[in-house]
Amino acid sequence: MGGFQSKNQFPVDGRTVIVTGGSQGMGKALAELLAKKGANVLIVARTVGKLETALKDICVVAVRPSTQRFHYISADLTSPTESTRIITEATAWNNNQTPDILICCAGSATPGLFIDLPTSTIKEQIETNYYSSAYMAHAFLQPWLQNPSGSKSQEAKHIVFTSSLVAFLPLVGYSLYTPSKVALRALSDTLSQELLLYHPLCNIRTHTIFPGTIFSPGLEIENQSKPAITKKLEESDGGQTCEEVAASSIKGLEKGEEMISSGIMGVALKAGMLGSSRRNGWGIVDTVVGWIVMIVLVVVRRDMDGTVRKWGKERLGKN
Repeated sequence: MGGFQSKNQFPVDGRTVIVTGGSQGMGKALAELLAKKGANVLIVARTVGKLETALKDICVVAVRPSTQRFHYISADLTSPTESTRIITEATAWNNNQTPDILICCAGSATPGLFIDLPTSTIKEQIETNYYSSAYMAHAFLQPWLQNPSGSKSQEAKHIVFTSSLVAFLPLVGYSLYTPSKVALRALSDTLSQELLLYHPLCNIRTHTIFPGTIFSPGLEIENQSKPAITKKLEESDGGQTCEEVAASSIKGLEKGEEMISSGIMGVALKAGMLGSSRRNGWGIVDTVVGWIVMIVLVVVRRDMDGTVRKWGKERLGKN
């Protein structure tokens, strides 16, 4: 006799999912996993060549290739008008039905010490990581809220944001990247409450994924300019493949989690920084783990600060 099985709170079979940043890395891995689960998938990114290659790979792993549908749209997500175009084209492609799920994976990190990076990077990081997701969420919520019956599915709609573990813990070298990821967590948290205004007529849920180091093409680019002290502090984060992050993300979504992390470090950091964010279930486990982690983080932060001071004294010649 089988054990108790909770309801899948993120069904995708037969539903239409849009994945931004879906041409490579975590976004592509998520798109492939969704295809394996029976979803119709539309990926969005800038480079047509990468999109075409990714789409072929996604089609290959589809569980029902004869009936599932796949498409791509090339767009610059830092432009608010592009998000409007995407939802219009996506709806037309989806037989005039608004897509059911939006997963925002587009983004990149430009590591470096704050004073060494040009001020233009401040704007670029906010646009790439925050605006790109906020614009898409705004564009999708408009038809979802104005026309609740605009999709055949009666299941909940979902918006999934991608933040980062650095939203929980400061790390030298990410002073321009971290604020954009913290902002995404705040947006998701606030929308989680705000969308209750429209419930039960509109059942829309928001989620945030908090990955750590991901072995992806983006990481290779980051490491080219990443300060040595940043690499040293990241040594304790073993990293995960794109497929591992995608699998743990979908698993968390299916459980109904609003804040999703993977690996022991990710789970611990999330528990210690939940604040007033929604907890899983009754929140007892998250709360107890959070108490323990808050104490541990006092020691961890002191150790990290000591490492930074020592590094600065030895490498930068500071007294």
